[in-house]
Amino acid sequence: MASRQSALHRPVRWRPPPTSPDKGSRDDAIAAPLSLHDLPGSGGEDVLVEDGGSAITGLGNGDVVRLTPHGTTVLGNTGGRPLGLEACTDGTLLVCDQDKGLLLLDPSTGRVAAVLDEIEGAPLRFCSNAVRSEGGTIYLTTSSETATWDDYQADAIAHATSGKLICVRPNGDVTALSRNLAFANGLALAPDESCLYVAETLGYRIRRFWLKGQRAGTWSDFVTGLPGFPDNISLSNTGLLWVALPAPRVALLDFLLPRHPALRRLALKVPRALLPRPKRIVWVQAYGLDGRLVYNIRMRHRRFSFVTAVAQSEGTLWLASVRHAALARLSLPPRKAAD
Repeated sequence: MASRQSALHRPVRWRPPPTSPDKGSRDDAIAAPLSLHDLPGSGGEDVLVEDGGSAITGLGNGDVVRLTPHGTTVLGNTGGRPLGLEACTDGTLLVCDQDKGLLLLDPSTGRVAAVLDEIEGAPLRFCSNAVRSEGGTIYLTTSSETATWDDYQADAIAHATSGKLICVRPNGDVTALSRNLAFANGLALAPDESCLYVAETLGYRIRRFWLKGQRAGTWSDFVTGLPGFPDNISLSNTGLLWVALPAPRVALLDFLLPRHPALRRLALKVPRALLPRPKRIVWVQAYGLDGRLVYNIRMRHRRFSFVTAVAQSEGTLWLASVRHAALARLSLPPRKAAD
């Protein structure tokens, strides 16, 4: 309840960008058969696919597990709520934990160590995603200073913008590269490490933060006017930026955001059970590095929905959802979107 009250202090008027017609619609979506692979618990928020084809995800009970054709193995437990996952070259895993901050997990021993649990003297809150450069620099997103894992709807209603993009240098120096992000979430590093791709869930967009060249330290838009709320993103070895869309945009929310904040104060008082529920869909998209839509995969499945992460391994996609005790897998269908 505290996060709902905190969000009341900063509701702002914001005019959502219209959904771009070239960002995919229900009419041009394609579907493919899904196979489900059971997990020992629910809550797989991210999915990481290893070179051998096994998949790693974190569960709601804190376990980080590896899924293989022979079953699942618990690699370790964070003691919190694991979110984004990133593989390091030495076999360890960076784990973003909503409660514990940025962690390093050694799958060979199960040992978990803190990499970053505070910034500027305050606890690191809602650590969401991380990537690591070849030189050992770690970049990470934090989604919110007001939301919790169980209560993030207040941030959406108030359009709270307290997310951060943070840099951890190999020497331990920590810098907040950018603040006031609209629920900073998915994160990917460009193949040439020239920029970071950052999903702003509440901004319906993916932006680039430039690391090199004349634009270093500045932002530019990559994809705006998305038709849903972007969550985790991942970059394939074929140069596709995959984005998970757990739910489409909510017409009532888009209507309220540009209007007087008092209307949203009323909405925050509405019991959660009476708020609009997201549609049960399976939805992922892929964009080329020129920003053009390449895949728009959207369908319904009776046992799987609310996709929060997608990762490509050769011709296979792995999907994760915090709502289900399974990962989904599908074969990449032929393209329908224009290249």
